[in-house]
Amino acid sequence: MSNQALSVQHTDQKSSTTVPKPLSKPVFLNAAHLEDASIPLFRSPSGASLVNLDKVRSFGDLYNLTDPDIVDSEGSSSPISSDYEESPTGNKSLFDTVLLSEWEDRFERGLFRYDVTACTTKVLDGRWGFVAQLNEGRALNKRPTEFSVDKVMQPFDDSKFNFKKASQSEVIFQFGTSSDGCISFHPEESVSAEDSTMVLINVSPIEYGHVLLVPRILDNLPQQISVNELRLALQMAASANNPYMRVGYNSLGAYATINHLHFQAYYLMAPFPVERAPTTSLRCDKHGVRMMTLKEYPCRGLVFEGGDSIAHLADVVGRACERLQEINVPFNLLVVDCGARVFLFPQCFAERKALGLIEEDIMDTDVNPAAFEICGHIVLKRAVDFETASEAFTFRLLQAASLDAERFQEVCKLCTRD
Repeated sequence: MSNQALSVQHTDQKSSTTVPKPLSKPVFLNAAHLEDASIPLFRSPSGASLVNLDKVRSFGDLYNLTDPDIVDSEGSSSPISSDYEESPTGNKSLFDTVLLSEWEDRFERGLFRYDVTACTTKVLDGRWGFVAQLNEGRALNKRPTEFSVDKVMQPFDDSKFNFKKASQSEVIFQFGTSSDGCISFHPEESVSAEDSTMVLINVSPIEYGHVLLVPRILDNLPQQISVNELRLALQMAASANNPYMRVGYNSLGAYATINHLHFQAYYLMAPFPVERAPTTSLRCDKHGVRMMTLKEYPCRGLVFEGGDSIAHLADVVGRACERLQEINVPFNLLVVDCGARVFLFPQCFAERKALGLIEEDIMDTDVNPAAFEICGHIVLKRAVDFETASEAFTFRLLQAASLDAERFQEVCKLCTRD
């Protein structure tokens, strides 16, 4: 629903004055405005299995880059096609079809703050293939942070911006689960106050198809992960069934800017460097969830993959996140491989920044390493930084966010215990 004002000409019998139609009232995502609303609904199987996933490492490894298989809506697998390289709507799932069609509709209606498709992107020379983007529009238009950055757990504050204050025109669809194991899409559906999970466009996008997943939007959930909400993020990645779509999360203190629970997702037609990084195995739990640490990558991180279901993977990663929240360690997440693999980065960039420990040239770029940056997609705000971007600089940026070896080992033990 567009909030743009329309005007019509009314000719009064006593006067030929043009009378503009009154401005329509904005329609938001609060309880009052959603009570009688009809919003499309996408349903995903609640107990999705991961055992039939052909590839966990969709793009191979650091020494052997491979093209991912794309599984179409009929369940058949085929190598990537040249058409797919031009647009993420190639061998598309129902989720991709609906989401990208609606995202492009909002683009045509002018709901974004800038044209992200005009942003310049390049792969940096070097072993890792870091991806750099010049996005001056996001720097100028992104919403400022409205809370302190030294506490990971903070109460929801209705007086600050939250997604209930977003326009209904920004909603792509509701996102729910089905108990019959089927994926379905309903063009019109009422909103349940008990389960009002929304997928919205990100009006300050980083990439094509950039959306927000907001679990139970009416429940005033602060930006804190629990097992159930993480499961929704994994289900969304599984529903897309597209390795080019990744889901990210930033905690408070790790460059979330809104204290209302949300995940972000977008399509990047290149591997994130972290997806190809080597790993060291830690252990495997009774449900087959494998736990590892990254090797050689500039920011120390944990990797969780596989298991016999999304529920079990979400349970292991969700509990790790809850433990980090309890000890006030900021962190970022990236969900890849259609929901079968999750990277977890405890980080300390904001802490080191407050102590004056970040190098001056890194500070000058004003880049805050959140989930997508830490995983290798570097969003730069100034043309000069984009022109001079290098793998060596990116390494130093990500190393500045990393916990030191001793502290990371302590966090590892905490996050991977039963």
